[in-house]
Amino acid sequence: MDEDIKEINLSDRIVGLLEELPKIRYEAKEQILKSQIKQKEYHDRKIIKEHTFGIGDKILLYDKAKAQQLSGKLESKWLGPFYIHEILPNGAYKIKDIKGVIKKTPVNGELLKIYHTPMSR
Repeated sequence: MDEDIKEINLSDRIVGLLEELPKIRYEAKEQILKSQIKQKEYHDRKIIKEHTFGIGDKILLYDKAKAQQLSGKLESKWLGPFYIHEILPNGAYKIKDIKGVIKKTPVNGELLKIYHTPMSR
């Protein structure tokens, strides 16, 4: 008799869960959508940065080749200083060196940072 009661309770439980399944799926879908929106906002806020370099600004260029070397731990990974020569769409810039020679290929703004002149002692 105990087994009959357990079997009835178990079947009632299964039927109840099957009836609630669409509601549970809907709630899970809503939570996933909320989470995706929150993650996108975080990504847009942290990753996508607007660089405000102007023409003539002194900048440094990140050297990817030096960054991939195993040695040279204390060596600077930045080249320069350079000057902004032209602002291109999509965050790209044309740069020129101190002598005025313009680099042929545009540079992504993510690889640039402002150059601060060293203070004289």
